[in-house]
Amino acid sequence: MSLGTLINSAVGIWKCHVPDIAHPAFPDVTDAPPDTRRLIRDRRYCRVLTNQNDFPFDEVSLSFAWKALHHDMSLVPSGEIRRVCDVIVATHSGFDIAPTADQVVAAESHYIDRNCVTNADYARFVQADGYGDPKYWPEQVLPNVLQFVDSTGQPGPKYWSNGNPPPQKLDHPVVGICWHEANAFANWAGKRLLQSDEWQRAGTWPKGHNGPGTELRYPWGNGFDPLKVNIWASGIGDTVPVTSYSAGSTPNGVRQLIGNVWEWVDTLFSPHSDASVSVALTETMAEIRGGAFDTYFQTQASCQFRTGQPLLYRGPNVGFRCCVSVNALLDTAPDYDSMTSSDDSQ
Repeated sequence: MSLGTLINSAVGIWKCHVPDIAHPAFPDVTDAPPDTRRLIRDRRYCRVLTNQNDFPFDEVSLSFAWKALHHDMSLVPSGEIRRVCDVIVATHSGFDIAPTADQVVAAESHYIDRNCVTNADYARFVQADGYGDPKYWPEQVLPNVLQFVDSTGQPGPKYWSNGNPPPQKLDHPVVGICWHEANAFANWAGKRLLQSDEWQRAGTWPKGHNGPGTELRYPWGNGFDPLKVNIWASGIGDTVPVTSYSAGSTPNGVRQLIGNVWEWVDTLFSPHSDASVSVALTETMAEIRGGAFDTYFQTQASCQFRTGQPLLYRGPNVGFRCCVSVNALLDTAPDYDSMTSSDDSQ
């Protein structure tokens, strides 16, 4: 959805079957303690590495959890990003969008998922009765949870059937989930959704600023390349596996920040306007970033473009990935320099 489109529209216990897919490079956790082994295999290693536990985990558990985090996530150092802010202005013929000076803001260091959350990842949350456990949902959202069902009325993403993801799309990003569902999964995993500025920092930090303080438009540079991203120009018309288009990854191995699916972030969307214009949205919206397989305009599939969707939107082109703040993790991390250099080989 473009900003222009927004302007025009504004004024019980249940279990599912989780098919097994291979994670050939995922660390072997056979020798980890049973509780730790279960958490890590469910990709909940951040539950081991954060202060969310009544009892601390032992050093062996922490070591295995760090290996899993390092396999699945990339470190993004703190630094500045340039927040692009387009403003709605009144003109003699109606309304227009005018760019304003970029706002420089800081983003804190964090680990970000290399891949969007897949259908197979999300199925573990569903199997664990994530929709039935109130501790993963804000109290005010609980009445809506009963409406978060698949095509057959079972708890789960909109486009699943009989409580199961499409078998041919286990390694595709999960879609048909609203902003609240994305947050609930992140909570279950011991992670969180990214702030919008953190998302942008993840896509732009490796090469810094280009020229007089302007960030690169894509993780790979300033030139659009349909061989590096799945949007409308790629001619696919659907999602692809999260490991596809590796040429469009960031240098530290974050895949598909641009294209394939828009990504929910933990920042509310609000169009900016000058003093002569008042914009009233009919629904609360959250930002989505990065563009999707059906994004037509290349300018919308960039590291700077921002738009939004209603919090309850469950469309076929929006997914998410998670992160965890460095300062939220226990102070047992391996050396960051060695980790960053090994990230490049993933």
